[in-house]
Amino acid sequence: MRPRGRKPTPRDQHESAFASILADLLVRVPGGKAAALVDRDGETVDYSGRGSPYEMRVAAAHFRIVLDETRGQPSLGGARSLVARASRASFAVHALPDGYALVVCLARGAGFRGLGRALQVCIRSLAEEAGWPAPPSPWYGVEVLVDERGVPQAARPSRGPSAAGQAAPLEIIGRYRAAPEHERAWRVRLLSGVELTLVRESSGFWYVDEPFSGVRPAAIRPVPRPTKKNL
Repeated sequence: MRPRGRKPTPRDQHESAFASILADLLVRVPGGKAAALVDRDGETVDYSGRGSPYEMRVAAAHFRIVLDETRGQPSLGGARSLVARASRASFAVHALPDGYALVVCLARGAGFRGLGRALQVCIRSLAEEAGWPAPPSPWYGVEVLVDERGVPQAARPSRGPSAAGQAAPLEIIGRYRAAPEHERAWRVRLLSGVELTLVRESSGFWYVDEPFSGVRPAAIRPVPRPTKKNL
């Protein structure tokens, strides 16, 4: 992988819809360097990130094999994912339907704390694009408008048909005090009556624990996409 600051290496294949999904994952994950979607034979379907495409493909194929060997162990046959920390980088691998796998490369020392919700959002988007069954993950990405105190006021989905449209006002029910120090969390209610847990991670990205739907069209107003100012 090339150091940060150098010009990105030109792509060696046409960019598909999967590339934008993988790019969104890397933005959400602190220290994310590259991500690849590979098939059961270790061939890269598409990728995104910094570094040599060849190196990405080799790493993805290697960890596709590592995942298969891990799941071949009698005590680990049900494993869905694994993480590996190396001297120059770290890797996370997650099994997908039909023998596919998602391989993520992280910068050295980045840790795996920021992978949880971002990975779930990515896998759901990959499933929608590929036509796989929706995974049973509890987190959905949203964009949020906050007031001068940093309290959420309105939100909309970060991906999908509704992402470029309007945002729904939020009613704050309460704030969680037990959330980790690097996160902020609220219990909120939409005008439709649906209640959600809204979480802001230290990276500045927001997530809810239920699909963001059921909004009344007459009760929505425009909201800009997140910036450093309103995050």
